[in-house]
Amino acid sequence: MKIITDTGCMISQKEANDLGIELLPLQVEVDGHNYRDYLDISSEDFYELTKTKIAHSSLPSVGDVMDIYQRFSEGIHICIARGLSSTYDTAALVAKQMNVNMTLFNSKGLIGTQRYLVLLAQRLSFKHTAAEITQRMDTCLSQCQSFLIAVDFNFLKRTGRLSPLAATLGGMMNIKPIITHVPGMEKLEKFGVGRTWHHALDQIVDKMSKNAVDLKHKVYIVHAFNLEMAQLAAQKVRDRFKDIEIEFLSLSPVFMAMGGPGCVAVQYILRDDAD
Repeated sequence: MKIITDTGCMISQKEANDLGIELLPLQVEVDGHNYRDYLDISSEDFYELTKTKIAHSSLPSVGDVMDIYQRFSEGIHICIARGLSSTYDTAALVAKQMNVNMTLFNSKGLIGTQRYLVLLAQRLSFKHTAAEITQRMDTCLSQCQSFLIAVDFNFLKRTGRLSPLAATLGGMMNIKPIITHVPGMEKLEKFGVGRTWHHALDQIVDKMSKNAVDLKHKVYIVHAFNLEMAQLAAQKVRDRFKDIEIEFLSLSPVFMAMGGPGCVAVQYILRDDAD
């Protein structure tokens, strides 16, 4: 069974090739030029470009989706969260027009949590049916949440992915806005504000404790050229949850276009370690 996904899962083309996963690149547009995530532009080059240019993210090309569906008429296509992207709806339209037996799965998340589901599906694909795999992915999503601290809030406001309430945070000065997303949300919502990085991260870790996060979960710390604050976030998570598994990820150009350089995200998802 072929597993298909997009670069919303922070899997590079090389990693996808090594794992046998088909990867659709999301796209980012800067100054009239369109770039495929990971393939046409690096995070470093994107960072330099956006010092003077405005960037906009977009979904994979329809042609790329059609090409994969022609080569693999059966599989599981795990898409970046519906509502935050039109990727799922575009794939559904292509699948209907081409009449392929493709199981479309809304990951209801992005970055680390989507990555976890894709790697889980790939591991299970050799022994389990599509229905069994999607059921187990849904179980993982039953205990899942993402938090984002933005440095330049204008990046998030331009994407249109913020609720009106969350967007009002953009006008507040000298604070660290905290945005959250849980499975089912179609917009990023306000979680809170922090006076400092320490204060903002403490609020996130407190919320994780209230949600009974423990060793049954995996944590992702994601950043856009802000390793110092990502390491601070990881330390606070370790101080509270001891031996919980943490994975660091660096944002791709598409997600830097959303969250902006310097942003840091903390995510958790329920693990599935069974065969």
